[in-house]
Amino acid sequence: MIPNKPDHSKSQRLTQQRSAVLHAVEMVRTHPSAEEVFHLVRKELPNISLATVYRNLHLLAEEGKIREVQFEGDVLRYDGITGPHEHFYCRSCRTVWDIDRSLSPQAIHDVERSMKASVESYNLDFYGLCSVCRRKA
Repeated sequence: MIPNKPDHSKSQRLTQQRSAVLHAVEMVRTHPSAEEVFHLVRKELPNISLATVYRNLHLLAEEGKIREVQFEGDVLRYDGITGPHEHFYCRSCRTVWDIDRSLSPQAIHDVERSMKASVESYNLDFYGLCSVCRRKA
C-alpha cells in the first residue's frame, strides 16, 4: 500500500546532469514542465540540452525518484514528492498544489476489503478554481 514505491533495480549512475535535474524538480513545488526544468538547470549547467533534460526526467521517473503528473490535457509535469499525496489543479490558471494525504488509511482499507484486493498505489486529483481565480470569476 505504498504509492510510487521506487524501483531500485532500475537505478542508474547519478551523473552531474541527472543530479541537477533531480535537484531542480525537488527544490520547486510548482510541478514544473520539462521546459521549466530545462531553464532551471541551465543556470547551473549552461550547456545542457533540452533532450538531455527530457531523457533524465524520464529515467528519474522510471527509478521512482520523481513522479510524472498530468492534468486534463496539460503538459506533463514533474513532482519531487514521491510519497502519498494528492493534487489540486486550477482549471483557470493551471497552477498545481500538493494536498497532504486526503484519503485516510481506513478509506484505502475499505477499498481493499470491498475489492478483495490490495492497493499498491492510487492517484487522486481535485479540479476546480483556486481562490484567486474564483474571486475573478
